[in-house]
Amino acid sequence: MKTPRKAVAKGGERDERWIQVAPADLPTVLADLKQQGFASWCFLTCVDHLNTPLLLQPPERFELVYQLRNITSRELIRVRAYIAESEPSAPSVHSVYAPAAWDEREVFDLFGITFSSHPDLRRILLPPDWVGHPLRRDYPVGGEPVEFSDDHQSWQTAPAEA
Repeated sequence: MKTPRKAVAKGGERDERWIQVAPADLPTVLADLKQQGFASWCFLTCVDHLNTPLLLQPPERFELVYQLRNITSRELIRVRAYIAESEPSAPSVHSVYAPAAWDEREVFDLFGITFSSHPDLRRILLPPDWVGHPLRRDYPVGGEPVEFSDDHQSWQTAPAEA
């Protein structure tokens, strides 16, 4: 595989290679990789690095991870792009890989990252009136009492005797 010119970093070993690109370059870089034989779309996901306990903090809060496969050479490549919390947006790549439209909707729904020029960017898993994005690390969790927690001082029903 020839590393695209717009890659700002690269790494990995053997079959686990990755490149990092600027978000604006995603469509160009993915089109270049597709021309090189990475025609199989595996997935797109997002990582929220808020409070990630790493020695080297990532440059931005959100990281988009695209995984592609070259079926002929059996190579796998991950394309990483860091997205700023202040402007959580990236260009859509659905024109390069049609299945990306579904993954972009999922990332939008669960993380709140918008994708410019997406043909139908709306929630896919949660109802349209849902407030927030539940896979963000700052999303409030809990709220329902848990029966087996420190909140309960005594059993509501006696345990069965052995």
